[in-house]
Amino acid sequence: MLAMAGCGQANRPAETLTNNPAKSTTPASVAPSLEKSRPAQETTDTGRTFHFRNATDDWNLKFHRFDDIRGQNLITEGPGGGLAIVDYDLDGQLDLMFCQGCRLPRSRVTTEFTNELYRNIDQHLHRVTDQAGLTSYRFHTGATVGDVDEDGFPDLYITAYGKATLWHNNGDGTFQDSGEAARAMIDSWSSSSILADFNDDGLLDLYVVTYVYEDDEHPRICREPRSPTGTLQCSPTLYPTLDDFLLISDGKGGFVDVTREAGITGKDGKGLAGVACDINGDGRLDIMIANDGTPLFLYVRTSDEAPTERDGLLIPRFVDRAAEMGVAVSGEGRTISGMSAGHGDYDRDGWIDLFVTNFYLEPNILFRNLQGNGFLDFSTGSRLGPSSRLSLAFGAEFVDVDHDGWLDLIVTTGHIDDRAWSSQEPYRMFPQLYRNDRNGKFTDVAAKAGSYFTSKWLGRGLALGDLDRDGDLDVSISHREDPSVLLMNETPRPGSSVVIKPVGRNGAPRSGIGTRVIATGVTPILFRDLAGGGSFQSASALEMHFGLADAQEFSRLECNWPDGQIEHWPNVKPGYYVAIQGRGLVRVSH
Repeated sequence: MLAMAGCGQANRPAETLTNNPAKSTTPASVAPSLEKSRPAQETTDTGRTFHFRNATDDWNLKFHRFDDIRGQNLITEGPGGGLAIVDYDLDGQLDLMFCQGCRLPRSRVTTEFTNELYRNIDQHLHRVTDQAGLTSYRFHTGATVGDVDEDGFPDLYITAYGKATLWHNNGDGTFQDSGEAARAMIDSWSSSSILADFNDDGLLDLYVVTYVYEDDEHPRICREPRSPTGTLQCSPTLYPTLDDFLLISDGKGGFVDVTREAGITGKDGKGLAGVACDINGDGRLDIMIANDGTPLFLYVRTSDEAPTERDGLLIPRFVDRAAEMGVAVSGEGRTISGMSAGHGDYDRDGWIDLFVTNFYLEPNILFRNLQGNGFLDFSTGSRLGPSSRLSLAFGAEFVDVDHDGWLDLIVTTGHIDDRAWSSQEPYRMFPQLYRNDRNGKFTDVAAKAGSYFTSKWLGRGLALGDLDRDGDLDVSISHREDPSVLLMNETPRPGSSVVIKPVGRNGAPRSGIGTRVIATGVTPILFRDLAGGGSFQSASALEMHFGLADAQEFSRLECNWPDGQIEHWPNVKPGYYVAIQGRGLVRVSH
């Protein structure tokens, strides 16, 4: 596997191009421009409005990522960083962790910028980075969350342009860098990562998504004489690919690399996001990887072969079936500049659908699951595709904004280059918020959803969680060039919700990843699953949200734990619950 060396790496000459190799090859004279104000959207139900309040200042969130932007439009400047929403100290309140950049090249070791951890104390964020021991000065990109060593406290895996590493939660409010000891310190350009149990032993394994190879000592520069800087960001097609990694838990808090044995081939992938969920309904976790300009991966866990044993470890087997299942490319046969890997049953037919964000002038893609037999590009029929062509999208997650039981969608947008000199392609862009119209179609309702959505941003990472414990899901978004924000969901709604934090025992991962809960007796079918991975370089809270619509309670919820155990919980009223496997639901708050 190709790894990115640190100091002492052989230098590679910078490559200079005279032609613009950027992804968008549409001539400026025919490229449509984005309106300065939001255009009117088609609506089908004017009575359902969404609203998010920008509570960044109220909550004292003060994070501004540093990407070492120096006017050369380097490829390292574009992606920005992600974040994680996690209750790291188990006090019942969700906290925030943001990934920070640093000065480049990495050989210039500086201590100016670090990842930041904010503790939530009664709806006020307190910076606790130093006290928690989470100070780190690398060029970090993304984060994922899970209890790797099964001690009850969530750990963090933080990816990087350089050394990605595992941060072990000590259980006393502090973390320690245990990547080297756990054999999980990947030296590459890793973008996103996934923690999930891929071999059914009850322990979390690790999939690391990698992007491209770039030498930060002598970075590639692409010339564009018309640009004020004389440059544009080079297309990812010009960079060598890197192999992804699959690491299996050794049962002792560490990992073993089984990438090749497991069938993770990494054929020409340039990954930016990934999600692990049960695509075909066989009870096993599959893996979808969103690649930038190369075919997507859909690694399906095989059921016809028993796992191979090595050193007492069970090695799962995967086969990339993206092409045969219809998700390798768009329905038009075009490769996708995949930045995010959203998932959820948007049409409530009982099967998990996939959503992948895309580049400017290319539609975002909604892949509708055909009952586990493949996928259909339903971007046009859903209205998500046409409305996204004039945006460049990054983070995305399905979310039931108004508790009606139907998954809506939120998307961050923003270009990688400032092309204002061409007066065609916008730089900052309006974020998107889509209401599920319950008929297979979506309507962009962002224009009336609050001040954040009527402003333009360079949106990147996005994560969900009920930070104020009022029963709905709030949003935190990271930006390039602007401070990160916290948006509180204040949508008027007729009903309430149930939020469940699953805790596995005796064969299921403690973090509950892979758990599926079904509201029995509800038509159409309503379920939520706790997946690994998802939004671009970011991790949402490890909880499941169920909108009750106009009902007073769920008559029964059925919980399918990752190890196959099934539990039934009757008469579940609105509130926040902790579900401990085998011990039922514990209502923590109303």
